[in-house]
Parts: sequence; C-alpha cells; structure tokens
Amino acid sequence: MNPRSVRFFLAMAVTFGCCFTVAFSQSKEDRATVEKARSAYLTKPVPGSIACGVDLDWDKFFEEMKVPMDDAGKARLAKLKTAKIAFVSKGATQTEVKVDAPDGFASMADGLRQQLDGFFQMYWSESYGRMLTAKPEESFELTSTPNGYKLKSATGSTKVELDMDKAYVITGETLASPQMNAVMTPGFKPGSDGLLRLRSLDETIEFGTSKMVVNVSLDYQKVGEFDVPQHVRMALPGSFAFNYTFVGCEVKGALPVVNLGNK
Repeated sequence: MNPRSVRFFLAMAVTFGCCFTVAFSQSKEDRATVEKARSAYLTKPVPGSIACGVDLDWDKFFEEMKVPMDDAGKARLAKLKTAKIAFVSKGATQTEVKVDAPDGFASMADGLRQQLDGFFQMYWSESYGRMLTAKPEESFELTSTPNGYKLKSATGSTKVELDMDKAYVITGETLASPQMNAVMTPGFKPGSDGLLRLRSLDETIEFGTSKMVVNVSLDYQKVGEFDVPQHVRMALPGSFAFNYTFVGCEVKGALPVVNLGNK
C-alpha cells in the first residue's frame, strides 16, 4: 500500500510518534484474489514521466469565488491569466512544477506548485492498480464481507483499510496514523477497454481537532499508448475550487508493472 503525503491537503488550504508494526498473514489464495482484483484496473502501460503545460481556468475561479468584476477585479484577473505553469512528474515524490507568475503573486505561485505536486502524490499512489499493490515480502489481511472484501495493511505508523465490492471495485479507503485520520471514497469507472480508472476522490481528513474535506475529479487523454490526466478539478467544498487542463503533454518511458507475486 502507498499512503499518500498530507501535503496535498495542506496545499489546498495554503493556496486561497512512535512507529508500530502490524503482522498480518495471508495465503497464496489471498494473494491470487488480490491480483485478480488488480486485473480489473488499468495497470499498464505506466508512464515513466509525464510533462505538460497547464491551463488554469481563472474565469471560473473568479466566478465561483464571486469576485466582483470591477476595475480592480478585472485587472487582477488579467494579471493572473499571464501566469505560465508547467510540470514534469515521475512519481509520487518526484514532481517539479514551474510557475512563472506576475509580480505580486509569489504566494499564489507557491500554492499552485504545492497543489499540483500534491495532486501527483495522490495520482501516482492511487492509479495503475497501486492501491492493491504489495511486494511479495509484505503482509496484508484479506477478509470477505457481505458487500465484497476488506483488505488491511500497515506501512510504518500508518494503518490502511480498503473496501471492495464483489466486482473488485474499491469503494472506500481509510488511513489512520498518529498524526491524522482520513476517510476516502474513490470513484473508479471503466474506459473503453473495460478497465477501471480513477475518476474522483472525496476525502475527509482529521488533524487533531481540525477537519478538512477535499474533492478531486479528473478525466484522461491519450498520449501515445498512455492514459494521462487531462482535466483536473481540486476543491474544498464551500470554499474554492481550481480547474486545470493539462496541455501539450509528453510521456517518456514506461515503468514495469508490479504484482503481488506468490509467497
């Protein structure tokens, strides 16, 4: 399992202990079941890197934020539209975002960098069947439920639980650590090939007494043989939302597909 960094959720807000070991046991049949579940998802080809320019819909942002379109509002909007954004992402911890922002918008630029970096922390961890990936030497617990299956694992100080229906569609995920707790509802829908792709993620995160709700939605574009994100919406409901379009994308290389193996 690949618990995501909480930087994504902190970035959304910026813009606008002790470890334990949990031992699980599983059979070859359990590993085969999880591998069968992974086969329902788009698991290949996995891009080695994704590089795109970024168009941000500032008009929609101002509209949803109900920013007055007086002379000052129009001038601010015009300046923001001159910002140039691009990224190269090679993995959950390897995303470089460049923002060429007009004078006076340094804080905004930093927030956009963190936001896009956080999106790819989520994307690389949740896509390509990786929510169901475990190395052969790692342990997990698979149990049947009235609705399908529950898969438990632990990485460092973080406990992870996944719920799947009987067709192996992931319907829920929870993360628990000494620093935070999170409850997630991913939305997976099939493409024209019948394989499931991540389309949305609704998440509630608790940091002590603080709570944050985040909604992410995305669709895909073809770049050669690869499916990569095209339109991405990231929102704090009732607060603000950012609508991105990834343009002029280039994909280099392909990563090997990881499976559970047999143990």
